[in-house]
Amino acid sequence: MRVSLAISSPREAYLREILAGSKYPDFPTTPTPSDVPFKVGIIGAGAGGLYTAILLDSLGIDYDILEGSDRVGGRIFTHRFNETAWSQSTPNDPDYYDYYDVGAMRFPGMDYMGRIIGGSNNSLIPYINKHVARSQDKVVQIPYIFTADNTFRLFNDVLLYNQVTPTADAFDAELSDDGTVDAQFAKLSPAQAWSNVTSQFTAALSDNFTAGFDALMKTDSQSIRAYLLSLGYTDPEIDWMETINDATDHYDTYSMPQGVLEQWVFTESKLDNWTCIRGGMDRVVHGMQQIIKNKPVLNSRVTAIKPCSNGELALEYNGTEQTYAHVISTIPLGALQVVDLKELQLGYAQRNAIRKLSYDPSMKIGIKFKTRWWEDLPAPFDGGQSYSDLPLRRCVYPSYGLDVPGAPGTMIASYVWGQDSSRLGAYLGTPEAQAHLVTIVLQDLAAMNNVTFDFLQSQYVDSHAWDWYRNEWSVGAFAIFSPGQYSRIMPALMTPAQEGHLHFGGEALSSGHAWIIGAVNAAYRNVLEVLKTEERNDLIETLVQTWGSVNEVDLGWYTS
Repeated sequence: MRVSLAISSPREAYLREILAGSKYPDFPTTPTPSDVPFKVGIIGAGAGGLYTAILLDSLGIDYDILEGSDRVGGRIFTHRFNETAWSQSTPNDPDYYDYYDVGAMRFPGMDYMGRIIGGSNNSLIPYINKHVARSQDKVVQIPYIFTADNTFRLFNDVLLYNQVTPTADAFDAELSDDGTVDAQFAKLSPAQAWSNVTSQFTAALSDNFTAGFDALMKTDSQSIRAYLLSLGYTDPEIDWMETINDATDHYDTYSMPQGVLEQWVFTESKLDNWTCIRGGMDRVVHGMQQIIKNKPVLNSRVTAIKPCSNGELALEYNGTEQTYAHVISTIPLGALQVVDLKELQLGYAQRNAIRKLSYDPSMKIGIKFKTRWWEDLPAPFDGGQSYSDLPLRRCVYPSYGLDVPGAPGTMIASYVWGQDSSRLGAYLGTPEAQAHLVTIVLQDLAAMNNVTFDFLQSQYVDSHAWDWYRNEWSVGAFAIFSPGQYSRIMPALMTPAQEGHLHFGGEALSSGHAWIIGAVNAAYRNVLEVLKTEERNDLIETLVQTWGSVNEVDLGWYTS
């Protein structure tokens, strides 16, 4: 179907580019034969899979969602210490706040996240709230308190309040390199030092994301450490910046673009403009599940994707086989890697990308205390985080239930990434090791918060630990690319395989790694790919007019 469209707005110009194929990557396509049902098989019921279903519903396209685990949400996962009490409570009751978000937990308040938290009717949260039948199913955003005065920093055995600038001098950190110390650097906040390095890149991203991303790709072959060394920073200075700003070894494993994109989120969004979800982040996936027509089929692990003679693809699961005109995989690449893909026409670049693209370890340890004891310290506070070079690295105090008397003392006692996560995760193997882990965390938490270990032991009620690399459905926490992976590895999965009928999604295959927006933007691209294969320009127009556009990078339009 041909569409004639006068260009009178950015959205219409964007649509024209898609319809003309002037920028969208060329890939071989064969439309589904007319005698084959136009039905899509979605693998995974996380945010990407559920959002794909919402888009397909709006276009009148049939689908199934196959989820291998026993729950929806994927890496959106909220743990409640008493699920029964929570289900019987209301937002006015203390039991409603007896939870912590094991996975995704916050939204930066920036335009880049607008497809989820924006104010337009086609933003995800307003869309959910418009279509759910019950008021209790509405998704309510509340302020996320990212930073608060009187939380703590404990580094090099020196304890300071968070509002004190964390310089090397303040923490008695000797940053000598062959006997020399840069006195100016020793008085500078590591966060400011990193901001100074990245400001030219973050400004370019804010000015024009696609052009800024293309420019950033010129540094893709370098790790953060390599780039900083090229600017004249010493290894001790780089180690100190990493210690304060990030996780152990991230400056060695992160590509420079990965580090810049993370910094851009903080540059573009003021810390007092972040939000979280009242009742837990899984209220988002609960709302999505309520409004889609075809509900996910749980406990349905896909073990193979195979081609059929008529162009369909067959999904094998639970000893059965179901065929589809298109298959969209939204599961993490580590989980996709163990699916049997041998019979598919995948090239080396695609198979290599599935195996090679990097996911970071991440672990959280939630602890329920009898009270919110941090609100009764000599210098009390609500929300925020404390930081340390001790094994637990950082703790997160709840931003919810602040005005509810008797709200439980549930907090994220440890939130770690990278090597820090790998090391603590080693203690989840046996009940004895897990008990020792709780002791380690309570000791570190006491030191960080200037209270005694005995006091925290007396406050302790229960704990829950979760390591995303020990989970068979995620095989890692979130995509974090190492040098060269944006420009050399990722593009292979930004276009479909099997003549345009097998599509690769999930947060890894977007510019929004580690954020829900990444999975959502990838879902949009996947649906667009389906429509391009089927030559349904009429539905492409409906998609763009109904759901707007995503940035060109997430459609694979960047320079690789």
